[in-house]
Amino acid sequence: MRRPYLAGLLPFKTKPNAMTNAILQGAKLWEVLKPTYWNLEKYKLMNDKRKFPSNSVFAGLFYLFCLLVTPFFLSGCEGPASNGQFIVAKWHKQDLDAHLTRWLAIAPTPSGLLLSRFDRQWKAMPTQGGDLTTHSRLLFTMIVGYEITGDKHYLDAAIRGTEFLLNRFYDPQYGGFFSSVADDGKVINESKNTYGHAFALFALSHVARVTKEEKFRAAALTAWSDINKHLRDSDGGFRPEAPRDFGPSSSLRNQNPVMHMFEALLALIDATGDPRAVAGAQSVGNFVLYKLLEGQNDGGAYIPEWYDEHWKALPTKEKGGYIDLGHQFEWSHLLATSERRGLPALYGDVAERLLKYAIKAGYDEIEGGIFNRAYPDGSTDRDKYWWQQAEGLRALLVAASSTNRRDLWRRYEQTQELVKDQFIDEVDGGWKFSGKRTCGAGRCGSEQPEPYHMVGMHLTALNLVKSER
Repeated sequence: MRRPYLAGLLPFKTKPNAMTNAILQGAKLWEVLKPTYWNLEKYKLMNDKRKFPSNSVFAGLFYLFCLLVTPFFLSGCEGPASNGQFIVAKWHKQDLDAHLTRWLAIAPTPSGLLLSRFDRQWKAMPTQGGDLTTHSRLLFTMIVGYEITGDKHYLDAAIRGTEFLLNRFYDPQYGGFFSSVADDGKVINESKNTYGHAFALFALSHVARVTKEEKFRAAALTAWSDINKHLRDSDGGFRPEAPRDFGPSSSLRNQNPVMHMFEALLALIDATGDPRAVAGAQSVGNFVLYKLLEGQNDGGAYIPEWYDEHWKALPTKEKGGYIDLGHQFEWSHLLATSERRGLPALYGDVAERLLKYAIKAGYDEIEGGIFNRAYPDGSTDRDKYWWQQAEGLRALLVAASSTNRRDLWRRYEQTQELVKDQFIDEVDGGWKFSGKRTCGAGRCGSEQPEPYHMVGMHLTALNLVKSER
């Protein structure tokens, strides 16, 4: 059911905690009383123009009544609410447990390799080797499973997966990690992919943080040393890939590996507190802020997706230029949480600017949820996929918890309802690849999305609730 949400409705200042909850209750009151309104219409009372305004005007006035009057009844009856009270912890915990349980049952193999490709009915796709990116993402899932539940089956899968990463994916001759290997460790693709390296560093950092084992801490720092030495380019960014020996390579640039490298370095800071990790994260953050960020007149800002070899954004849709809207939300929550790790306060200011643009250009105010892309000509790809919804929820959670802005809490609730309605697969389990409109256009996806985005979002929500206690 669609909900007629309105942003920033109240024209006066209020205590945000109690009043925000009251506004949400007012919206719910509308849902309860709406059938009464339609019953009036049914009996033609609404069509007597001598007594009543038009249907659309009356519906709007009735909805405004629910939102404006309910707060005065509710806000006086309750004390100040904490941010954690707006987070639906039960739903986050249940959906996280569903992902963890399912993937623990199907992803681990005897060798330690973690499989990622399954059809909608959870049958393994044939002839799949080990991919550095997805193996590392599932390694993160396993160690989070242990952290959340204490179940040592997750720890066992995580340790064996980490040993496979270090013994099979790692290149003993040149350093770094192969892009893909077989279950028996035979190298399938020996190239060095920066996106995959970011997730290898990310996984190693989380394993080191949770287990406290020195060998994993050392492995994570070595991984960053290899990346920083061999995959940085002369402009301060990263080349997307390199041959096995890290020799010269030439290709377009993409911000996505840069973003996930920043994410991985934040995890490395959490795991080690090492000054090299802090310096690395700041060097990547500064590169993005001073080289890639594009400001707007209204104070918003965005980060384009594709660039030439010297990091000049591709100028048109025809030439491959676009703004990935999910990535604006993702950058927002990464930068917003960086200050507590010793990075500049400026990063938090930029997070707010990115979120402002992301909501304006990429948020669906009617149904909730995050659109796919914006183009330099002003057009928008309004498709919705699973991962943008997870990252959008995560960014809204982080920003709303720090500011307690009622419009952000409203969008969090609205997008959560969209996910429940359109993305959670009640038949086969897991999340669907795309929303109803996108799937209706033939872009449904035939495989289960691996759980990295959902696990990260739920973990953030539960940690925010924990911090309120």
